[in-house]
Amino acid sequence: MKTTLSVNQKNMIARFIPRYERMVLAVLDGMIERYERDPEYHFIDTKINIISGQDYDSSAPEDFFKSKEVIYSWIQGRALESLAGHAIWMENYFKPVSGEMRCRIRKIRQIMQEVMESMERIRYQNRGRMFFSFSREGKPLESNHGEIRELNHIPDGSNFSDLFYSKGLFSAASYLKMSDKAEESQKYFLQVINDIRNHKFITDQQSFDPKNQVVAVHGKYLQGPFMIALSGIAEFAAVTGDSEWLKTGCEFMAHIFKHYINFDSGNEFLLYDFWEAIDAKGKPWKENGVILSDPGHALEFVGLSLKLLLQMEKKTEYATFVEECRDFYPKMMRHYWQQGFNQKSGGICKAYDLCGRCPLNTDMPWWSLPETVRAAAEMIKFAPDSSAVMMEVIEQCSTAFLDKFVNPAVYSMAYQTRSSNGAPTAVIPAVPDADPGYHTGLSIITFLNIFAEIDGD
Repeated sequence: MKTTLSVNQKNMIARFIPRYERMVLAVLDGMIERYERDPEYHFIDTKINIISGQDYDSSAPEDFFKSKEVIYSWIQGRALESLAGHAIWMENYFKPVSGEMRCRIRKIRQIMQEVMESMERIRYQNRGRMFFSFSREGKPLESNHGEIRELNHIPDGSNFSDLFYSKGLFSAASYLKMSDKAEESQKYFLQVINDIRNHKFITDQQSFDPKNQVVAVHGKYLQGPFMIALSGIAEFAAVTGDSEWLKTGCEFMAHIFKHYINFDSGNEFLLYDFWEAIDAKGKPWKENGVILSDPGHALEFVGLSLKLLLQMEKKTEYATFVEECRDFYPKMMRHYWQQGFNQKSGGICKAYDLCGRCPLNTDMPWWSLPETVRAAAEMIKFAPDSSAVMMEVIEQCSTAFLDKFVNPAVYSMAYQTRSSNGAPTAVIPAVPDADPGYHTGLSIITFLNIFAEIDGD
């Protein structure tokens, strides 16, 4: 479907494009600079306090879990995917590709190869598995609010680290044309997919925020693995051209529709309400009178599933499914946006109670804003009739993110969290390391690519 923008809409987008281009490149340059600073440390280093600009120091006991002595698999896997995505973007977005860009790409290739080798060494040491955190020597570590201890072995069942790393490994190996490693990563990812499908997947996330408890609970089934897997499924589908990946994507989307989103207008929920977990009977997980929704995750789901829908719409066998989604997706996204966005302070709340119909955790993490910008851009491409609403979403999210989250003094990286009154806080949403251009870079690259395509039509 062709998307046409008004003059005012084009002018609004034009205000943000150069700022986003500078931000994406500044974050990338920061990652490259920090990597080259320590030639013996073959891991991505974003171990920096974005508020103060100071590196975390392993000599301070309270900061040991934030230091270079602790390797977070989520970050390294995300970084591999991010670096590959940035390299592809620079090769295709900037015409002609300048010498400066080519220099960045050469450095990225070397970094990806070395980080991959370091992480593969750790994975082989641990029988082909990953875990939330490791020592530099490859010992799995467990953290309890910052207190670190070694684990004897990684628990059975695929986890989020396996998920993030397997898809990051594929992105890097595919870009570097390492066919054997790409094939190996595909088998690894398929094992994760099967564990998710068969409810053998477990969370390995360690909580650093008392308001965001993430411990695994027996009989509690999260939507998160299905949602995050969609990004990898979309990547495998696009790179390999194998139609089985789109079938898997359709299966996982249908699972989320059936179990985690309300399509019934006659019950106690609002239409399109999205809950984080279900119990063994398939009912929304209720604890202490609360049914938890994460508006950021709901918006992220919209964006990641749209990556698949934009591929599916080119295939006749998905025509009915795609048209059904095209009808309700804009309304669904608008619901999540209105539910979570703090108009006064500019951000999306971390948690919302579907029983009390109010924010449960008013902290505003950084990642949900660029994810929402990506989702809105994809929605404009997928359902052009939604452009007016989605442009408003892009404008408000971009203004909040660029003006209130991005710190130009620290590589243009974003504060991890701001409180409901707008002040940056030391709250760690998931991992102490700053984002390696994953939520920020990859989301915004999609936004930039879509509007470059629309402008070029």
